[in-house]
Amino acid sequence: MKKIFKLFFIIIILFLYKNGIASNSSSYLISKSAFSNYDFATVLSEFNGNNNTILDENYLDKLIASIITSDMITAKKISEKILFNYPDNQESKLVIIINHLLNNQEEKIDRYRFDNDNSTNELIEYIFFNNDQLKNKIQISKSLIEIVKNTYVNQSNIIETNYNYLLFYSSLAILINPENYEAHFIKAQLFQIINKYTEAESTFLNIDKSSEYYIDAQRNIAFNYRQIHNFQTSEIKINQIIEKNNNNYELKKILADFYRIEKKYKKAVNEYDELIKYNKEDIWYIYYLRGICYERLNFWNLAEEDFLQSLVIKEDSPDVLNYLAYGWIEKNMHIEKAFTMLSKAYSANPNSYYILDSLAWAYYKKNNLPKAAELMEKVIDMAPGEAISLDHLGDIYFAMNRKREAIYFWQQAKDLAEPEDEIINNIIDKINKYNAG
Repeated sequence: MKKIFKLFFIIIILFLYKNGIASNSSSYLISKSAFSNYDFATVLSEFNGNNNTILDENYLDKLIASIITSDMITAKKISEKILFNYPDNQESKLVIIINHLLNNQEEKIDRYRFDNDNSTNELIEYIFFNNDQLKNKIQISKSLIEIVKNTYVNQSNIIETNYNYLLFYSSLAILINPENYEAHFIKAQLFQIINKYTEAESTFLNIDKSSEYYIDAQRNIAFNYRQIHNFQTSEIKINQIIEKNNNNYELKKILADFYRIEKKYKKAVNEYDELIKYNKEDIWYIYYLRGICYERLNFWNLAEEDFLQSLVIKEDSPDVLNYLAYGWIEKNMHIEKAFTMLSKAYSANPNSYYILDSLAWAYYKKNNLPKAAELMEKVIDMAPGEAISLDHLGDIYFAMNRKREAIYFWQQAKDLAEPEDEIINNIIDKINKYNAG
Protein backbone atom coordinates (compact mmCIF):
# COMPACT_ATOMS: atom_id res chain seq x y z
CA MET A 1 0.00 0.00 0.00
CA LYS A 2 2.87 2.36 0.88
CA LYS A 3 4.48 1.73 -2.51
CA ILE A 4 1.20 2.42 -4.35
CA PHE A 5 0.66 5.65 -2.41
CA LYS A 6 4.20 6.77 -3.18
CA LEU A 7 3.74 6.08 -6.88
CA PHE A 8 0.44 7.98 -6.94
CA PHE A 9 2.13 10.91 -5.16
CA ILE A 10 4.88 10.88 -7.78
CA ILE A 11 2.32 10.92 -10.60
CA ILE A 12 0.59 13.97 -9.12
CA ILE A 13 3.95 15.74 -8.83
CA LEU A 14 4.72 14.82 -12.42
CA PHE A 15 1.58 16.44 -13.81
CA LEU A 16 1.05 19.37 -11.50
CA TYR A 17 4.70 20.38 -11.11
CA LYS A 18 5.40 23.94 -12.20
CA ASN A 19 9.00 24.78 -12.99
CA GLY A 20 10.40 27.98 -11.64
CA ILE A 21 12.30 29.06 -14.70
CA ALA A 22 11.46 32.54 -15.96
CA SER A 23 10.46 33.30 -19.55
CA ASN A 24 13.08 35.62 -21.04
CA SER A 25 14.05 33.97 -24.33
CA SER A 26 13.33 35.85 -27.56
CA SER A 27 12.36 32.54 -29.22
CA TYR A 28 9.89 31.69 -26.47
CA LEU A 29 6.70 31.74 -28.56
CA ILE A 30 8.13 29.71 -31.45
CA SER A 31 9.67 27.11 -29.20
CA LYS A 32 6.66 26.92 -26.90
CA SER A 33 4.32 26.47 -29.84
CA ALA A 34 6.54 23.73 -31.25
CA PHE A 35 6.64 22.00 -27.87
CA SER A 36 2.84 22.12 -27.61
CA ASN A 37 2.62 20.60 -31.09
CA TYR A 38 5.18 17.87 -30.28
CA ASP A 39 7.63 19.25 -32.85
CA PHE A 40 10.72 18.38 -30.88
CA ALA A 41 13.18 19.07 -33.70
CA THR A 42 12.05 22.71 -33.85
CA VAL A 43 12.23 23.01 -30.08
CA LEU A 44 15.89 22.01 -30.26
CA SER A 45 16.80 23.87 -33.44
CA GLU A 46 17.53 27.20 -31.74
CA PHE A 47 19.41 25.78 -28.79
CA ASN A 48 23.11 26.53 -28.56
CA GLY A 49 24.59 25.35 -25.32
CA ASN A 50 27.59 27.65 -25.63
CA ASN A 51 25.84 30.91 -26.55
CA ASN A 52 22.67 30.82 -24.46
CA THR A 53 23.48 32.52 -21.19
CA ILE A 54 19.98 33.51 -20.09
CA LEU A 55 17.84 30.75 -18.68
CA ASP A 56 14.26 30.74 -19.85
CA GLU A 57 11.28 28.46 -19.57
CA ASN A 58 12.15 26.97 -22.93
CA TYR A 59 15.19 25.32 -21.38
CA LEU A 60 12.99 22.75 -19.70
CA ASP A 61 11.13 22.18 -22.97
CA LYS A 62 14.45 21.72 -24.73
CA LEU A 63 15.61 19.29 -22.06
CA ILE A 64 12.51 17.16 -22.49
CA ALA A 65 12.77 17.37 -26.29
CA SER A 66 16.41 16.31 -26.27
CA ILE A 67 15.62 13.21 -24.21
CA ILE A 68 12.64 12.28 -26.41
CA THR A 69 14.93 12.53 -29.46
CA SER A 70 17.66 10.54 -27.64
CA ASP A 71 20.14 13.43 -27.70
CA MET A 72 21.82 12.73 -24.37
CA ILE A 73 24.74 15.10 -25.01
CA THR A 74 22.44 18.11 -25.41
CA ALA A 75 20.28 16.93 -22.51
CA LYS A 76 23.32 16.81 -20.21
CA LYS A 77 24.38 20.36 -21.19
CA ILE A 78 20.90 21.74 -20.55
CA SER A 79 20.54 19.88 -17.26
CA GLU A 80 23.79 21.29 -15.95
CA LYS A 81 22.71 24.84 -16.81
CA ILE A 82 19.31 24.38 -15.18
CA LEU A 83 20.72 22.80 -12.02
CA PHE A 84 23.24 25.61 -11.62
CA ASN A 85 20.35 28.04 -11.18
CA TYR A 86 17.61 25.68 -9.98
CA PRO A 87 19.30 22.83 -8.06
CA ASP A 88 16.03 21.05 -7.23
CA ASN A 89 14.75 20.73 -10.79
CA GLN A 90 13.43 17.16 -11.06
CA GLU A 91 13.90 16.51 -14.76
CA SER A 92 17.47 17.77 -14.78
CA LYS A 93 18.37 15.59 -11.81
CA LEU A 94 16.97 12.52 -13.56
CA VAL A 95 18.98 13.23 -16.69
CA ILE A 96 22.23 13.78 -14.78
CA ILE A 97 21.75 10.62 -12.71
CA ILE A 98 21.07 8.52 -15.79
CA ASN A 99 24.07 10.05 -17.53
CA HIS A 100 26.24 9.04 -14.55
CA LEU A 101 24.85 5.50 -14.67
CA LEU A 102 25.49 5.21 -18.40
CA ASN A 103 29.09 6.24 -17.72
CA ASN A 104 29.45 3.87 -14.74
CA GLN A 105 29.77 6.77 -12.29
CA GLU A 106 27.48 5.40 -9.57
CA GLU A 107 29.49 7.13 -6.85
CA LYS A 108 28.26 10.53 -8.09
CA ILE A 109 24.57 9.77 -7.63
CA ASP A 110 24.06 10.15 -3.87
CA ARG A 111 24.23 13.95 -3.94
CA TYR A 112 21.00 14.07 -5.98
CA ARG A 113 18.93 12.03 -3.51
CA PHE A 114 18.18 15.09 -1.40
CA ASP A 115 16.74 18.50 -2.19
CA ASN A 116 18.11 21.84 -0.99
CA ASP A 117 16.17 21.60 2.26
CA ASN A 118 17.81 18.19 2.93
CA SER A 119 14.51 16.37 2.42
CA THR A 120 14.54 13.08 0.52
CA ASN A 121 13.53 13.38 -3.11
CA GLU A 122 10.70 10.83 -3.33
CA LEU A 123 10.78 10.62 -7.11
CA ILE A 124 14.47 9.76 -7.22
CA GLU A 125 14.13 7.29 -4.35
CA TYR A 126 11.32 5.46 -6.13
CA ILE A 127 13.10 5.27 -9.48
CA PHE A 128 16.67 4.54 -8.45
CA PHE A 129 16.69 2.95 -5.00
CA ASN A 130 15.18 0.01 -3.17
CA ASN A 131 15.72 -0.25 0.59
CA ASP A 132 18.58 2.22 0.29
CA GLN A 133 20.30 0.11 -2.37
CA LEU A 134 20.86 1.37 -5.90
CA LYS A 135 18.76 -0.57 -8.40
CA ASN A 136 20.30 -2.06 -11.52
CA LYS A 137 19.60 -0.56 -14.94
CA ILE A 138 16.85 -3.04 -15.77
CA GLN A 139 15.03 -2.25 -12.52
CA ILE A 140 15.45 1.50 -13.00
CA SER A 141 14.04 1.28 -16.52
CA LYS A 142 11.09 -0.70 -15.20
CA SER A 143 10.41 1.92 -12.49
CA LEU A 144 10.42 4.70 -15.07
CA ILE A 145 7.94 2.94 -17.31
CA GLU A 146 5.75 2.05 -14.31
CA ILE A 147 5.29 5.77 -13.72
CA VAL A 148 4.07 6.17 -17.30
CA LYS A 149 1.74 3.16 -17.10
CA ASN A 150 0.20 4.19 -13.80
CA THR A 151 -0.82 7.59 -15.10
CA TYR A 152 -3.57 5.78 -17.01
CA VAL A 153 -4.77 3.98 -13.90
CA ASN A 154 -5.08 7.34 -12.14
CA GLN A 155 -6.28 9.27 -15.19
CA SER A 156 -9.38 10.61 -13.41
CA ASN A 157 -7.14 12.36 -10.90
CA ILE A 158 -5.12 14.20 -13.53
CA ILE A 159 -6.41 17.45 -14.99
CA GLU A 160 -4.84 17.02 -18.43
CA THR A 161 -2.54 14.34 -19.78
CA ASN A 162 0.91 15.75 -20.46
CA TYR A 163 2.20 13.61 -23.31
CA ASN A 164 5.52 15.44 -23.41
CA TYR A 165 6.29 14.25 -19.90
CA LEU A 166 5.08 10.73 -20.62
CA LEU A 167 7.36 10.61 -23.66
CA PHE A 168 10.19 12.00 -21.53
CA TYR A 169 9.88 9.26 -18.92
CA SER A 170 9.44 6.46 -21.45
CA SER A 171 12.50 7.77 -23.31
CA LEU A 172 14.55 7.74 -20.11
CA ALA A 173 13.48 4.12 -19.59
CA ILE A 174 14.81 3.28 -23.05
CA LEU A 175 18.06 5.21 -22.59
CA ILE A 176 18.92 3.35 -19.39
CA ASN A 177 17.88 -0.02 -20.86
CA PRO A 178 17.52 -0.14 -24.67
CA GLU A 179 16.20 -3.70 -24.40
CA ASN A 180 13.13 -2.63 -22.44
CA TYR A 181 10.82 -3.32 -25.36
CA GLU A 182 7.75 -2.53 -23.31
CA ALA A 183 9.10 1.02 -23.02
CA HIS A 184 9.61 1.20 -26.79
CA PHE A 185 6.06 -0.05 -27.32
CA ILE A 186 4.55 2.46 -24.90
CA LYS A 187 6.56 5.34 -26.34
CA ALA A 188 5.40 4.42 -29.84
CA GLN A 189 1.80 4.25 -28.67
CA LEU A 190 2.14 7.71 -27.15
CA PHE A 191 3.37 8.99 -30.50
CA GLN A 192 0.28 7.40 -32.07
CA ILE A 193 -2.04 9.15 -29.64
CA ILE A 194 -0.60 12.55 -30.59
CA ASN A 195 -0.78 11.64 -34.31
CA LYS A 196 2.98 11.42 -34.82
CA TYR A 197 2.78 8.30 -36.96
CA THR A 198 6.25 8.49 -38.52
CA GLU A 199 7.86 8.73 -35.07
CA ALA A 200 5.61 5.91 -33.88
CA GLU A 201 6.75 3.66 -36.72
CA SER A 202 10.45 4.32 -36.12
CA THR A 203 9.97 3.53 -32.43
CA PHE A 204 7.99 0.34 -33.09
CA LEU A 205 10.79 -0.77 -35.44
CA ASN A 206 13.21 -0.78 -32.50
CA ILE A 207 11.38 -3.76 -31.00
CA ASP A 208 13.26 -6.99 -31.56
CA LYS A 209 11.56 -9.92 -33.27
CA SER A 210 12.11 -12.05 -30.16
CA SER A 211 10.02 -9.69 -28.01
CA GLU A 212 6.45 -10.46 -26.98
CA TYR A 213 5.61 -6.95 -28.20
CA TYR A 214 6.91 -7.54 -31.73
CA ILE A 215 3.72 -8.68 -33.46
CA ASP A 216 1.65 -6.00 -31.76
CA ALA A 217 4.23 -3.47 -32.90
CA GLN A 218 3.98 -4.74 -36.47
CA ARG A 219 0.17 -4.59 -36.26
CA ASN A 220 0.33 -0.97 -35.18
CA ILE A 221 2.76 -0.09 -37.96
CA ALA A 222 0.43 -1.66 -40.52
CA PHE A 223 -2.63 0.01 -39.05
CA ASN A 224 -0.94 3.43 -39.06
CA TYR A 225 -0.07 3.28 -42.76
CA ARG A 226 -3.63 4.32 -43.57
CA GLN A 227 -3.04 7.54 -41.60
CA ILE A 228 0.05 8.62 -43.53
CA HIS A 229 -0.18 7.08 -47.02
CA ASN A 230 -2.67 6.83 -49.87
CA PHE A 231 -4.58 3.60 -50.45
CA GLN A 232 -2.15 2.05 -52.94
CA THR A 233 0.96 2.74 -50.87
CA SER A 234 -0.72 1.54 -47.67
CA GLU A 235 -1.86 -1.66 -49.38
CA ILE A 236 1.66 -2.41 -50.62
CA LYS A 237 3.28 -1.70 -47.27
CA ILE A 238 0.77 -3.76 -45.28
CA ASN A 239 1.28 -6.72 -47.63
CA GLN A 240 5.04 -6.37 -47.23
CA ILE A 241 4.71 -6.61 -43.46
CA ILE A 242 2.50 -9.70 -43.78
CA GLU A 243 4.97 -11.38 -46.13
CA LYS A 244 7.89 -10.52 -43.85
CA ASN A 245 6.10 -12.16 -40.93
CA ASN A 246 5.04 -15.42 -42.61
CA ASN A 247 1.39 -14.50 -43.19
CA ASN A 248 0.78 -13.92 -39.50
CA TYR A 249 -2.93 -14.17 -38.69
CA GLU A 250 -3.07 -10.95 -36.65
CA LEU A 251 -1.41 -9.01 -39.45
CA LYS A 252 -3.72 -10.47 -42.08
CA LYS A 253 -6.63 -9.19 -39.99
CA ILE A 254 -5.19 -5.69 -40.31
CA LEU A 255 -5.25 -6.03 -44.11
CA ALA A 256 -8.86 -7.27 -44.12
CA ASP A 257 -9.93 -4.46 -41.79
CA PHE A 258 -8.00 -1.96 -43.91
CA TYR A 259 -9.99 -2.98 -46.99
CA ARG A 260 -13.27 -2.85 -45.05
CA ILE A 261 -12.56 0.62 -43.62
CA GLU A 262 -11.56 1.83 -47.09
CA LYS A 263 -14.86 0.42 -48.43
CA LYS A 264 -13.09 -2.09 -50.67
CA TYR A 265 -15.63 -4.67 -49.62
CA LYS A 266 -14.90 -7.33 -52.25
CA LYS A 267 -11.23 -7.35 -51.31
CA ALA A 268 -12.17 -7.42 -47.64
CA VAL A 269 -14.43 -10.44 -48.20
CA ASN A 270 -11.57 -12.30 -49.89
CA GLU A 271 -9.31 -11.65 -46.90
CA TYR A 272 -11.98 -12.64 -44.38
CA ASP A 273 -12.49 -15.85 -46.38
CA GLU A 274 -8.84 -16.69 -45.76
CA LEU A 275 -9.03 -15.76 -42.08
CA ILE A 276 -12.01 -18.05 -41.51
CA LYS A 277 -9.87 -20.99 -42.68
CA TYR A 278 -7.60 -20.44 -39.67
CA ASN A 279 -10.57 -21.27 -37.38
CA LYS A 280 -9.20 -19.12 -34.53
CA GLU A 281 -11.04 -18.28 -31.31
CA ASP A 282 -12.33 -15.02 -32.76
CA ILE A 283 -13.87 -16.69 -35.82
CA TRP A 284 -17.29 -15.49 -34.66
CA TYR A 285 -16.04 -11.93 -35.07
CA ILE A 286 -14.60 -12.63 -38.53
CA TYR A 287 -18.01 -13.94 -39.64
CA TYR A 288 -19.55 -10.74 -38.28
CA LEU A 289 -17.11 -8.49 -40.17
CA ARG A 290 -17.53 -10.45 -43.39
CA GLY A 291 -21.28 -10.18 -42.91
CA ILE A 292 -20.97 -6.39 -42.72
CA CYS A 293 -19.08 -6.41 -46.02
CA TYR A 294 -21.73 -8.58 -47.67
CA GLU A 295 -24.43 -6.23 -46.38
CA ARG A 296 -22.55 -3.24 -47.80
CA LEU A 297 -22.35 -5.07 -51.14
CA ASN A 298 -26.14 -5.61 -51.01
CA PHE A 299 -25.79 -9.37 -50.63
CA TRP A 300 -28.20 -9.57 -47.72
CA ASN A 301 -28.71 -13.33 -47.83
CA LEU A 302 -24.96 -13.92 -47.47
CA ALA A 303 -24.73 -11.28 -44.76
CA GLU A 304 -27.59 -12.88 -42.86
CA GLU A 305 -25.90 -16.29 -43.04
CA ASP A 306 -22.69 -14.87 -41.59
CA PHE A 307 -24.47 -13.04 -38.77
CA LEU A 308 -26.40 -16.18 -37.85
CA GLN A 309 -23.23 -18.29 -37.97
CA SER A 310 -21.51 -15.75 -35.72
CA LEU A 311 -24.35 -16.07 -33.21
CA VAL A 312 -24.14 -19.87 -33.31
CA ILE A 313 -20.55 -19.54 -32.10
CA LYS A 314 -21.11 -16.62 -29.71
CA GLU A 315 -24.78 -16.15 -29.04
CA ASP A 316 -24.62 -13.10 -26.79
CA SER A 317 -22.63 -10.58 -28.85
CA PRO A 318 -24.54 -7.26 -28.62
CA ASP A 319 -23.07 -5.91 -31.85
CA VAL A 320 -23.98 -8.96 -33.91
CA LEU A 321 -27.46 -9.15 -32.39
CA ASN A 322 -27.95 -5.47 -33.18
CA TYR A 323 -26.69 -5.61 -36.76
CA LEU A 324 -28.78 -8.64 -37.72
CA ALA A 325 -31.92 -7.49 -35.92
CA TYR A 326 -31.73 -3.99 -37.40
CA GLY A 327 -31.31 -5.47 -40.86
CA TRP A 328 -34.44 -7.54 -40.36
CA ILE A 329 -36.41 -4.54 -39.09
CA GLU A 330 -35.37 -2.40 -42.06
CA LYS A 331 -36.69 -5.15 -44.33
CA ASN A 332 -39.83 -5.66 -42.22
CA MET A 333 -38.78 -9.22 -41.47
CA HIS A 334 -38.99 -11.19 -38.20
CA ILE A 335 -40.04 -8.08 -36.26
CA GLU A 336 -40.83 -9.89 -33.00
CA LYS A 337 -37.65 -11.95 -33.08
CA ALA A 338 -35.62 -8.85 -33.92
CA PHE A 339 -37.25 -6.99 -31.03
CA THR A 340 -36.26 -9.77 -28.61
CA MET A 341 -32.70 -9.75 -29.92
CA LEU A 342 -32.42 -5.97 -29.58
CA SER A 343 -33.78 -6.06 -26.04
CA LYS A 344 -31.09 -8.62 -25.21
CA ALA A 345 -28.39 -6.53 -26.89
CA TYR A 346 -29.47 -3.39 -25.07
CA SER A 347 -29.44 -5.18 -21.70
CA ALA A 348 -25.87 -6.28 -22.42
CA ASN A 349 -24.71 -2.85 -23.58
CA PRO A 350 -27.04 -0.04 -22.42
CA ASN A 351 -24.46 2.64 -23.22
CA SER A 352 -24.49 1.99 -26.96
CA TYR A 353 -26.59 4.59 -28.73
CA TYR A 354 -26.43 2.46 -31.89
CA ILE A 355 -28.23 -0.38 -30.13
CA LEU A 356 -30.67 1.99 -28.44
CA ASP A 357 -31.46 3.54 -31.83
CA SER A 358 -32.25 0.09 -33.21
CA LEU A 359 -34.45 -0.76 -30.22
CA ALA A 360 -36.34 2.53 -30.58
CA TRP A 361 -36.80 1.78 -34.28
CA ALA A 362 -38.16 -1.65 -33.38
CA TYR A 363 -40.78 0.00 -31.15
CA TYR A 364 -41.64 2.26 -34.09
CA LYS A 365 -42.11 -0.76 -36.36
CA LYS A 366 -44.35 -2.31 -33.68
CA ASN A 367 -46.34 0.97 -33.70
CA ASN A 368 -45.51 1.74 -30.06
CA LEU A 369 -44.82 5.37 -30.96
CA PRO A 370 -44.61 6.90 -27.45
CA LYS A 371 -41.96 4.36 -26.41
CA ALA A 372 -40.16 4.78 -29.72
CA ALA A 373 -40.05 8.57 -29.24
CA GLU A 374 -38.88 8.25 -25.63
CA LEU A 375 -35.96 6.00 -26.55
CA MET A 376 -34.98 7.91 -29.70
CA GLU A 377 -34.96 11.18 -27.75
CA LYS A 378 -32.55 9.49 -25.36
CA VAL A 379 -30.39 8.52 -28.33
CA ILE A 380 -30.24 12.16 -29.44
CA ASP A 381 -29.20 13.17 -25.92
CA MET A 382 -26.36 10.62 -26.11
CA ALA A 383 -25.32 11.45 -29.70
CA PRO A 384 -26.80 14.79 -30.82
CA GLY A 385 -24.97 14.76 -34.15
CA GLU A 386 -26.04 11.28 -35.28
CA ALA A 387 -27.83 11.94 -38.58
CA ILE A 388 -29.54 8.56 -38.92
CA SER A 389 -31.04 8.86 -35.43
CA LEU A 390 -32.25 12.40 -36.16
CA ASP A 391 -33.90 11.07 -39.32
CA HIS A 392 -35.51 8.27 -37.31
CA LEU A 393 -36.82 10.71 -34.71
CA GLY A 394 -38.31 12.80 -37.51
CA ASP A 395 -40.13 9.73 -38.84
CA ILE A 396 -41.44 8.87 -35.38
CA TYR A 397 -42.70 12.42 -34.78
CA PHE A 398 -44.32 12.48 -38.23
CA ALA A 399 -46.18 9.26 -37.41
CA MET A 400 -47.33 10.91 -34.16
CA ASN A 401 -48.67 13.86 -36.20
CA ARG A 402 -45.98 16.15 -34.75
CA LYS A 403 -45.12 17.32 -38.25
CA ARG A 404 -43.37 20.61 -37.53
CA GLU A 405 -40.98 18.82 -35.19
CA ALA A 406 -40.50 16.07 -37.77
CA ILE A 407 -39.47 18.62 -40.42
CA TYR A 408 -37.04 20.22 -37.98
CA PHE A 409 -35.28 16.93 -37.23
CA TRP A 410 -35.24 15.85 -40.88
CA GLN A 411 -33.57 19.15 -41.73
CA GLN A 412 -31.02 18.60 -38.97
CA ALA A 413 -30.36 15.09 -40.26
CA LYS A 414 -29.90 16.37 -43.84
CA ASP A 415 -27.39 18.99 -42.71
CA LEU A 416 -25.36 16.51 -40.65
CA ALA A 417 -25.55 13.42 -42.88
CA GLU A 418 -22.42 12.08 -44.55
CA PRO A 419 -22.59 10.53 -48.05
CA GLU A 420 -21.94 7.07 -46.59
CA ASP A 421 -25.10 7.41 -44.47
CA GLU A 422 -27.08 7.06 -47.72
CA ILE A 423 -30.07 8.94 -46.33
CA ILE A 424 -29.80 12.43 -47.82
CA ASN A 425 -31.93 11.86 -50.93
CA ASN A 426 -34.63 10.11 -48.93
CA ILE A 427 -34.75 12.98 -46.42
CA ILE A 428 -35.01 15.57 -49.21
CA ASP A 429 -37.90 13.60 -50.72
CA LYS A 430 -39.71 13.55 -47.36
CA ILE A 431 -39.23 17.28 -46.81
CA ASN A 432 -40.35 18.14 -50.35
CA LYS A 433 -43.37 15.86 -50.09
CA TYR A 434 -44.42 17.47 -46.81
CA ASN A 435 -43.93 21.01 -48.13
CA ALA A 436 -45.85 20.16 -51.31
CA GLY A 437 -48.74 18.93 -49.20
